[in-house]
Amino acid sequence: MEVEKGECQMKKVLGMHVHPFREGDKERYGLELKFTDKFSFYLRYPAVLQIVTETGKLVVYKSGYEMVEKRGESFLCRTMIETDNGSSFLFSDQYEINNAVQEVKMSRNVTVVETGVRDIGFSTEFAVPLPRGEKGHWSEEYDVFIPGIWYKKNQGVVKGAFGSDLYRKNFLFRATRMALPYVQLYHAGCGLSVGLCHMLPVPDTKVAETGRDWIVDSSLQYPSIGFTAGKRLLLSYVYPGSEGEISYIGQTGGWARRNHPVRREIIHKYELCVHFDQMREDYEAMREEWRHWYDVFQPEVHECDLQQVYEDGIALLDAYCQPYNKVMGLPFWTTVPEGHVCDISFQMGFVGQQTQCAYHLIRYGEKKKKQEMVEKGKEMINFWVQHSDDQSEFPQVWYDVFPPQFKQGYPTYLRTAADGVEGILAAWMYLKEYGEDRHEWFDFCCRFADHLGNVQGEDGSFARAYGKQGEIQHSGKYNTSNVIRFLVNLYFVSEKEKYREMALRAGEFCYTAIYQSMAFIGGTADNDNTIDKEAGMQSLYAFLALYDLTKESKWINAARGAADFCETWTYAWRFPVHPYKGNCVFEKADQTGLSLIATGHSHCDVMMGYCPYDYFRLWILTGDRHYLEFARMILHNTKQTTDWKRTYGYSYPGLIEESGEIALQYHNGLGKWLPWCTIAEIEALTRLEEQFGQMDISEDKNISDKKLIDKNYSQFFKN
Repeated sequence: MEVEKGECQMKKVLGMHVHPFREGDKERYGLELKFTDKFSFYLRYPAVLQIVTETGKLVVYKSGYEMVEKRGESFLCRTMIETDNGSSFLFSDQYEINNAVQEVKMSRNVTVVETGVRDIGFSTEFAVPLPRGEKGHWSEEYDVFIPGIWYKKNQGVVKGAFGSDLYRKNFLFRATRMALPYVQLYHAGCGLSVGLCHMLPVPDTKVAETGRDWIVDSSLQYPSIGFTAGKRLLLSYVYPGSEGEISYIGQTGGWARRNHPVRREIIHKYELCVHFDQMREDYEAMREEWRHWYDVFQPEVHECDLQQVYEDGIALLDAYCQPYNKVMGLPFWTTVPEGHVCDISFQMGFVGQQTQCAYHLIRYGEKKKKQEMVEKGKEMINFWVQHSDDQSEFPQVWYDVFPPQFKQGYPTYLRTAADGVEGILAAWMYLKEYGEDRHEWFDFCCRFADHLGNVQGEDGSFARAYGKQGEIQHSGKYNTSNVIRFLVNLYFVSEKEKYREMALRAGEFCYTAIYQSMAFIGGTADNDNTIDKEAGMQSLYAFLALYDLTKESKWINAARGAADFCETWTYAWRFPVHPYKGNCVFEKADQTGLSLIATGHSHCDVMMGYCPYDYFRLWILTGDRHYLEFARMILHNTKQTTDWKRTYGYSYPGLIEESGEIALQYHNGLGKWLPWCTIAEIEALTRLEEQFGQMDISEDKNISDKKLIDKNYSQFFKN
């Protein structure tokens, strides 16, 4: 079907029609879904059976329905599929149309009626064909959105990642890899959006899947969702969930085939929904589809004692902050739950967060009159100010304690340096409020900014990484966003116009190259330069800071785009996760609030704990209540894996495991705490308390009026 531009203004009505056809000497029925007067989706063979035989051969059988009965807005459909080896399967499907939300729900039961001895395993499939033009590759018409996996054309992902090769035929992904279990295809030309979402059953498995062996097991109770791009473009659902043509299971990619045994007691019983809509542009398509399913799954807010979380975090930083070989700092990582120190090296920012840890010790120490904490923080800052750039223009960002030297050959990643100087600037500003002006700290921040000015590109960009004297070590430009909030805050306290101009030039680059292109790439310094969540977070910080600088609404729009992108990486549905490796606490907690990290793997972490403050600000700036609800969910739910309740038996209650993979439903965790984990838990708490007087988030009319106040909310504390 030829798709024409301008069709997105049609009335949004769903309908279903029955079409008889002949299959040999038998009459069968297909179904036609109509959305508006223009879009038709013809399901000629809605019942699809995949059989694996005793020889390992995969055979596919397709059928229309033998019977279709209309009951109100529902259609009851049945058909029997018989295999060449004598097995037979009864498909009983029910379709329900809900025009209020533009959905079709399909509930399926498949029973094994007869078993052929040569049929070993089976799976069933449902697919929705999408309209295509006459020529060209599917990707010339459609963008893809899969939460935490795929964004538009997925340009910028690493080799071997899902969606890295658009010329494959099959793109099927295990649903539990997704922050919400749906796949959306969006036709940018006409605005058509079609999303397919898994509803029931709650996924589970009793198999720890560590390799790509073809598994036939009755306990596999999860689907794969995606699409196939052969002669037709099909949104596809397969149960149980074979993954391919690329899978992250095992080390070599390729198919991970999954089937149920062909036995009479095996029943397929699942429910899925297909959602139709029309959108004006890509951010709207991504946002509205995510919110549609977010409202369906409605993640529960697991309220925690935020003050206790904060106190536990500070106590942990204080306990680990010691002189190591005569240098004050915190270890690079410790074990969880034991708390054993395993790597003593200091990273200025990013996962090491030495200067942010110092700032929080100084803040707490000053407020609680604990001078020892204050002195620890000062000593940490002094080390970086006095030594990190004493033989270079750009600060060296990773220090080895044994032997005592900065890591040789390790470049200055912009992300790591930006985190580091933000911590130093915050510490300087805070002490100044208490009457102590550590001018050398401020001078260090200005020195770094001046060196940035020397290397800023004509287009306003900065490189991903630099050498000691400012030579480019990685030419990627997407990390330009990382320094904008720092430059804005430095301008506010220094009143030096050059920092304002640097921030604006960098912002214009990010607006065009990142926001308008939806190219959130390279946020992490330890992953490849790939699409990831933290690139969106850094852009969110940058655009909000630029709004504080200019009060121009364009920066709010850009901040919304970055926030909407980040949100789609956050688990907002629940499924069981069994112990396997690392520190598994999911018998007492769920995964909502944890977030996928980057394309190319399925590890997740608590990084969204940084962002409640920023989503809360977006609610204040836009009045969009969803931001308020999401802010409160991540404020509390990201704290589930700390031991604030004293139920996990951690040696220090503030410990938290850095990351792990839960997508296979057997927890594959690192079993490590790194300093950033605690900063992620407490930074938003202190910023909320400083700016709004409380750590929690609530709907307060007085707070919403603060959007009229002309002040800089990007700073870490009230000024």
